Amino acid sequence: MNKERFMTRSMNEPDLSIGSGSARLVLLTILHTPIPTIDCGKKPLETEVFFAYSRNLETLQTMRTFNYIFGSGSYTMFNWRYLLPNKLKYRLIMAYITLLMIPLCIAIFYLFQHFESIRQKDMMDRMSEHMQQVHVSLTDMMAFAYKANIMLSQDESLIQIMHDPDKYDPLERKKVIESKMFGINNSFFFHQTELYFRFIDLKGNVYTSYAPAGRLTNELKTLQDWQDKLHSGTHSYRWVADDWNDVIGSKGSKVLSLYIVLDDPLRGNFGLARISINIQEWFLSTLKDSPANQDLTIFTGRGETVLQSKKTTFSMDMLHRITSLQAKEGHYEDKRSSSLVNYSYLEDLDWYVVSQMPLSELQQEIRQLRFIAFLFLTILVIVYVLVTIILSARMTKPLVVLERSMEEALDKKLNVKISIGKGATDEVRSLGDSFNHMIDDVIALINKLKLEERQKQAVRFQMLLSQMNPHFLLNTLNTVKWIARKEKQEAIAGICTSLGLILEASLNSEIELIPLKEEMKLLRSYESIQSFRFRDHFIVRYELDGPVQHALVPKLSLQPLVENAIVHGFDMTEGCGMIWVRVRAEGRELILEVEDNGIGMEAAALKPGRRSGHGIGLSNLRERLQLLFKREGSMEIISGAEGTLVRLRLPLLIATPYSQEGGDGHVGDFTSGR
Repeated sequence: MNKERFMTRSMNEPDLSIGSGSARLVLLTILHTPIPTIDCGKKPLETEVFFAYSRNLETLQTMRTFNYIFGSGSYTMFNWRYLLPNKLKYRLIMAYITLLMIPLCIAIFYLFQHFESIRQKDMMDRMSEHMQQVHVSLTDMMAFAYKANIMLSQDESLIQIMHDPDKYDPLERKKVIESKMFGINNSFFFHQTELYFRFIDLKGNVYTSYAPAGRLTNELKTLQDWQDKLHSGTHSYRWVADDWNDVIGSKGSKVLSLYIVLDDPLRGNFGLARISINIQEWFLSTLKDSPANQDLTIFTGRGETVLQSKKTTFSMDMLHRITSLQAKEGHYEDKRSSSLVNYSYLEDLDWYVVSQMPLSELQQEIRQLRFIAFLFLTILVIVYVLVTIILSARMTKPLVVLERSMEEALDKKLNVKISIGKGATDEVRSLGDSFNHMIDDVIALINKLKLEERQKQAVRFQMLLSQMNPHFLLNTLNTVKWIARKEKQEAIAGICTSLGLILEASLNSEIELIPLKEEMKLLRSYESIQSFRFRDHFIVRYELDGPVQHALVPKLSLQPLVENAIVHGFDMTEGCGMIWVRVRAEGRELILEVEDNGIGMEAAALKPGRRSGHGIGLSNLRERLQLLFKREGSMEIISGAEGTLVRLRLPLLIATPYSQEGGDGHVGDFTSGR
């Protein structure tokens, strides 16, 4: 190979052409690396394609271009038309491998993950269903015992015998009571286990439904002890787990007993009942329906094991987690033991019924399939990676020029244009044109943003300037007021004071809601101005509920209503008009009403000399209510042949001040001058 070196072409050149001289360009690719410019032999040909495209100002996606430059040295001249489609084909294959095969492998991986989670969820649902059956079965047995107690407590003959056993023969009363117990067991024949009854009457006599392991003795003290325990508690009964078992022939079995004081509304306490369930027999019958690989355990809230299907021990971490959840039922995956745990809580017994199944049992069905699938995918990926390496080995050398060119474009603030020669393909030419359009759009956008920023600054300056005029008018009005007082023109001074209050309120544009008390001051100021103008041809009456004086209302919301009543509602050549301003609270709403006895809206519309701007104040107020309160604020206009009523409905917002000190800040500010 002749002399070969790499060099960088400057991005300031106005024309970056493709194709010239006797050499030809073999082009393509879409990879995120720069390219070098290669100078070979006596007739170097520098050919570059620069492309950058982005829809935001933070990212420039680089595209790689592969150059073959052939000189007149030791290189053999190739026909670029022959090489171009071959290279494009291989590179398209590589692109499809990258964009399709890798996502396919990832999709298959997540598909197996999803399938495994579905299998796990299905098994968890079946475990939950079985746990629910166990819970219901045990609850039914406990309910069965409690119902048996209710049935016995309502048996009149049993009550009489146990309340006064000395009136009956011992053998007779024993026979009667045992027959009652036997009848209760027969009435619940469909249950899995038998109930064992043990009664103690008021004299300490003991009656059982089973053959006791020992001799029965008087247990009056036992009766008294249990009466004291149950009367001191919140319930008249108590469940005792792992109670003593005195049934002959079942000494090793665990029993669950219900101790309850027998009580009659008329006779009072007539004995103690112990109703026992062979919990071990029930547990063994329950295990018949459970899967062979499922471990079922019952333990207390203190962590003591009551019953267990297998001789395995739960870890203390698992017991602590279940008890700390404080939930009646639930399930979770235990990472330490690699198992699924499902639990249910029995509040009356403070028992936890826990089902545990190893995850290895769940995954056994899909392990082999997953292994084969991933083995095949691994081989496929390795093959495609090798092919990709072989194809990309010849494409990774020219890596520098495009990246450096883009860096120069950024450094020169996008003052770059790319010109694509005629020898380039339509795809490359389209990329260059897109880059040029993007540069133009970005520059135009930056100029537009700068223009908008200047316009915003100008508008803000105009707003600040426009606020100077009201302040000037307010100060001038204050001057007129003091001149009027000096000339003893109190009427003019009063008008200036009232107008100053209204002007000052309108000047404070940052506050939209003010207390009703302040709004009424503004309204009275407006009334005093209009009274001077119309020579007291109208009277305004105020009807306000006391508690609503601190309610928040839109600023200057009543003034346009009163103005419409004065200007458009009254014919000032006839008599004196009346205006009623009413404010009251109805539930969570504040009602503001302005009513007049004028000529009505229809007649007012026909008055000669009526201003064209009539109705602007009402529409403005309606829009303000919509902006401030959305659907919670409304304005209703009721007008007839005589008089008009405008009703505003607002949310009741009370803003009670912390103190009433300080006086009227607005009037004080105005009267003190500026």
